[in-house]
Amino acid sequence: MVELEEDLDDSINLGDMMTPYGDLMTLLLVFFVFFFILSDIEKSQRIIEQNAKISEEQAKVDSLLDLNETVITIPGEILFSSGKAELRWQSLRALAQVAENIKREINDEQGWQIRIEGHTDNVPISTVKYESNWDLSMARALSIVKFFVENDFFPPDQLQAMGYGEFKPIAPNDSDENRRKNRRVEIRLTRKYQ
Repeated sequence: MVELEEDLDDSINLGDMMTPYGDLMTLLLVFFVFFFILSDIEKSQRIIEQNAKISEEQAKVDSLLDLNETVITIPGEILFSSGKAELRWQSLRALAQVAENIKREINDEQGWQIRIEGHTDNVPISTVKYESNWDLSMARALSIVKFFVENDFFPPDQLQAMGYGEFKPIAPNDSDENRRKNRRVEIRLTRKYQ
């Protein structure tokens, strides 16, 4: 009986069985990672396409009574995740398109100023990074200014960043829909005649 067990142990080498099993598990992992990446690429492509539409449709241009000023309003969730001031990578292409449209509109004429205004709803925020909605709105405006400067869309002396927090709402903060409207970024183009 002992000889039979020794012959059986010699004939079965677990290393020989584990190598194909390990290869199979590695291939399965690669297969699932591939499909995860593929689905993420498709999702990213849809987001980029949505942002392109949003830059045309939702980033509406309002001419104010003052003919020297144009306002471009962009909903906050397009550019930023909730409670954050870092630009979402999915929004960069749409924001670059907005910058190109602004460049075409001002046509390198002297006297144009571009003011980026951050606005939030009235839901209080208090994090380590942002003590209030005011801080968050200012950081968001500054992120856009930095994006414009770092990508050579506009010179720094042509840009301003302002944060208004919840203090300049365009709708009452009494519903989720109205709070969503108030979470926005406004890009104001002002021409100063000399």
